[in-house]
Amino acid sequence: MLVLSDVIEESIQNLTRTMVLREDADRSTYTQKVDFTKLRSELLAMDSSDTSVTLTSHERLSNDIAKLNSRLRDEIGRAQASVRLDLNLEKGRIREEAKEQELKIKETETRIEQEVAGLRERVEGVKFSTLQWLVGVCTGAAALILGAWRLLT
Repeated sequence: MLVLSDVIEESIQNLTRTMVLREDADRSTYTQKVDFTKLRSELLAMDSSDTSVTLTSHERLSNDIAKLNSRLRDEIGRAQASVRLDLNLEKGRIREEAKEQELKIKETETRIEQEVAGLRERVEGVKFSTLQWLVGVCTGAAALILGAWRLLT
């Protein structure tokens, strides 16, 4: 039994050495709770600061996007205005070319009409001179025939 009492006594000493007093355990628990509370507040502070930084960045990016969108609209408007101006200038140039072509066509028509009128006058002149010549030949032939007939009769 002596051995049993030695073992029990040694076990009790081991237990008392490894055991913590309730006050020490409560103090340690309180310290851990305080540490967890500090950690929680630090995490919340970091989260709110990260959130505010993210919101600030979001607002800044939104403003930049709005400015870029406005610039893009302005550039598109300028490009469209430039294209419209080019198209109007091209239309005007085409109209001027069409007017020039129409004027050239009218000049050509007038020249053709003048040449046709000149040819008609020449044909009429040739007809008249041919008719004069024919009348002269016919008159001369008739005179010869009448002269020959008179001689023969």
